[in-house]
Amino acid sequence: MRKLRFEYSMELKFSSPVSSHYFALRCVPGDSLRQKIMLSECRVSPADYTSAGQDGFGNLKISGCCAGPHDSFGYSIAGEALVQGMTVQKGSLHPMYRYPSKYTEFEPEVRKFGEAVTEACRREKAESVKEKAVCAMNWLYTHFSYAPGVTDIGTTAAQALRLGRGVCQDYAHIMTAAMRYMGIPARYVNGMMIGEGSTHAWVEIYTDGGWYGLDPTNNLHIDDYYIKLAHGRDYADCVVDKGVFLGGASQEQKIYVNVEEIRNGRDSNINGTAGR
Repeated sequence: MRKLRFEYSMELKFSSPVSSHYFALRCVPGDSLRQKIMLSECRVSPADYTSAGQDGFGNLKISGCCAGPHDSFGYSIAGEALVQGMTVQKGSLHPMYRYPSKYTEFEPEVRKFGEAVTEACRREKAESVKEKAVCAMNWLYTHFSYAPGVTDIGTTAAQALRLGRGVCQDYAHIMTAAMRYMGIPARYVNGMMIGEGSTHAWVEIYTDGGWYGLDPTNNLHIDDYYIKLAHGRDYADCVVDKGVFLGGASQEQKIYVNVEEIRNGRDSNINGTAGR
């Protein structure tokens, strides 16, 4: 297992004061079979109240409200994580991870991609669930290009495939859709990884009675350099920060994410494993 130190902060500036601001945050990593979290800071401001609990997918969620006028909002999370990588997390399977969702519908582009991956699996004699998933990841990594700025948070797997390029969210949606099309349960994951500088997205497939992580953006198995924040059917189920407020203000957001390895009590930011 590896010990990591993490920091995650977000600052939101409004062009004019807003009020009745209700928010739901999935910015705090939780304990699981592959990670143990020790929080040293968890601050949300301004907030009249906050409450912590689990959402319907089992993710940690902080909910709250700031009723009075304010022109800024932010949170800061920090702590240490003891992480184990490349392991199946034993657990039950909910049927929803077998079927299409908002971002992963079986549109023609997804079906075409799924058939191409199925044929690649036949050629490579990939037979087990994990072998097929790795084959799909390799195929996606080879046939899809990383390009910031061409997609946005509303882009579906089919739309990204039509463009032939996108970012980590698109890689994760395409692979999730392809897995489900091939009859393999899969879920979308977001979190942090060392060297990234922002949140990252990847996929977990269900195999051998549990969940196993793969990162199609970087063509990697999820190891002990990744810290998970949340999972769901797709991006819509695990948005890091979501809110509504009264006011016609525009918004300017700044995000800072840093993950460092702790070696013999010292931090080491390993850029060699940086993601995209």
